[in-house]
Amino acid sequence: MAAPVLVTRESSRPGGESPRPLKPVRVAVVGLGRAGLAHATVLATIPDCELVGAVDRRGEARARLAALQPDVVFVCGPQHERAAAAREALEAGAAVFVEHPLGVTLEEAEGVVARAAETRRPLACACSLAFTPVFGRAHDLVAAGALGSVRQARSSMFVSRVFDNAHPVHHQPGPIAGGVLAQIAAELLFVLVWTLGRPVEARATSSRMYGNLEDEVHAMMTLAGGAEVGLDCSWSMPGYPEPATVIELEGDNGKMLVSDDGIEADLAIARGGLGAGQTRLRSAELPQIAAFDWGGEATYLMDASFLAWATGGPKVPNQGEFALQVHRVMDALYRSARAGGELQRIEP
Repeated sequence: MAAPVLVTRESSRPGGESPRPLKPVRVAVVGLGRAGLAHATVLATIPDCELVGAVDRRGEARARLAALQPDVVFVCGPQHERAAAAREALEAGAAVFVEHPLGVTLEEAEGVVARAAETRRPLACACSLAFTPVFGRAHDLVAAGALGSVRQARSSMFVSRVFDNAHPVHHQPGPIAGGVLAQIAAELLFVLVWTLGRPVEARATSSRMYGNLEDEVHAMMTLAGGAEVGLDCSWSMPGYPEPATVIELEGDNGKMLVSDDGIEADLAIARGGLGAGQTRLRSAELPQIAAFDWGGEATYLMDASFLAWATGGPKVPNQGEFALQVHRVMDALYRSARAGGELQRIEP
């Protein structure tokens, strides 16, 4: 087997600029928990973005947003308030960015997407993993045909977070969509669907160790062409102070391992911009174009890309219609887990 080729920053980094609004834009944030504060901090650093207000509660938002007249609203409040807050912002004429999930239920998510279509306003749902350079590059390589036809995939997302029923995830102020799958691994699910396509059927099992929410999920999904995609996730796995994500892909032209550290590919023939044999792309050697780093580039790139779309730029991968497709897959996984792993069809 040929020695791995180490791709350096100079050979892998294309020219390019950090995304930004195409014109000055007024932005408000609803919800000042961890996610809301993160977005507010990042938004304050984006050129031509004026942060005109930040409110903590939906009731307060209704009263203040009309006076603030924002062009864009970031909805980051409790899960049970997001769908209604998003609809209200859309009806007020704002483009809306919602923390995932779009709604507590599939029906709520469908309602938000329908309202965005009716008002013709941009709608997106958070998925920072899709804006992490390494996972974005992996998507592009698969789309370029580097692996050929993908035959199977395995994936995992683990973090050490919940180890008792006193954890705040078990004490939310209202209904929520679910546990580790809805609150953490939904981002991995998004990247899988974005990279490989929407599954047509799925089955899953889950484990509850510390409360009424699932702490672990083991899932298998089948794509239209018959390829199987596995997903394992846990927020109660020791040894992972930060979320660790891994995707393993096998196609008819080779294999690819994607992780937070980088991409390792082993191809039979040169394809999709990669040479034959082994290639290694380290995360730190991929393009670093974000103008501000908040625990990595992803949040800045995600927020700035949405503002660019909201001001006339290109659509983002995490637009509402696509996020709804991912929510339908997640809903099927939850239905299967409740039925003891029974196979579930996923409606388009």
